[in-house]
Amino acid sequence: MDNTSYRSNRHATQAQPATASEAPEQSEAPRPASRSTKQSKKSDKGGLPLKWILVAVAAVVVIAGGWYLMRAGSVAGTIDNSKLQAVFFTNGQVYFGNLKVVNNEYMKLTDIYYLQAKTASEKDNPQQTSAGSDVQLIKLGDEIHGPEDQMVFNKSQVLFFENLKKDGNVSKTIENYQKN
Repeated sequence: MDNTSYRSNRHATQAQPATASEAPEQSEAPRPASRSTKQSKKSDKGGLPLKWILVAVAAVVVIAGGWYLMRAGSVAGTIDNSKLQAVFFTNGQVYFGNLKVVNNEYMKLTDIYYLQAKTASEKDNPQQTSAGSDVQLIKLGDEIHGPEDQMVFNKSQVLFFENLKKDGNVSKTIENYQKN
């Protein structure tokens, strides 16, 4: 019987891992780890939206700041849209009108006027606008080739431009022309 009891004990020892008493021990050991993992996941989930919101806000601030700095540092930031501009070209011509930046290479002038001397002695310097000069302001579009009242030109052809005062001679003359 001892043999059988030994065999039955052997079966009992082999069957012990399948008993309920050892199963909780095996399952209890991983449970605390899974609980801590679940707790850390919960805290990560709670902080995750906050992190994404902060990242999104920071990205918007950086993009808006960059756009503002690029705009302020560009030529477009110096054009006052409420005023007329005088555009001085590299070929010596000066045009007056509303200046806008088209892109990095081109600008556009609309509602265009230019100066023309009335006498032969002043044709050498059409930019002279002193009170004693005989210069007239001409509206673009009445020329023989019939251009439209806009010009698109490369920025490299511009020496500089100026915003005109509303009470200046050119601005007043253009305003009077537009009223008539």
